[in-house]
Amino acid sequence: MRLKKHSETPIGRHIKVQGNRSPYDGDFLYWSTRMGKHPEISTRVTTLLKKQKGKCAHCKLFFRDGELIETDHKRPKSQGGRDSYAHLQLLHRHCHDVKTANDDKAGGMRNQHQSTEDPCAEKSASTVLKTSGSGDGAA
Repeated sequence: MRLKKHSETPIGRHIKVQGNRSPYDGDFLYWSTRMGKHPEISTRVTTLLKKQKGKCAHCKLFFRDGELIETDHKRPKSQGGRDSYAHLQLLHRHCHDVKTANDDKAGGMRNQHQSTEDPCAEKSASTVLKTSGSGDGAA
């Protein structure tokens, strides 16, 4: 056994709680960012909030109470992104929309709301149901 020197002991500074805040006051953003956990929020979100120090990874602004926060893959899963903390980030909903649009442009992906069928001017309407009296075999 070896007796440690005082200089080998790491110093852990404590951050004073702001004003009259309480873990029960409903401000999950403050407590998730501060502690990295909150009973009403998933562990993934609180861990990312603490890692990002309460800021959006895209616009670098602080998240505020009532804003929609979304978890995003830094590299889209369709391009090989993983589900680990190193590959995830929290974004405002509007920042997530912008990033996804940029990812789609960069990846050459089609918008999921666009039609995948090519328009064809030569198409003609065809009858779906046959009448019982027609024996010509046309569909």
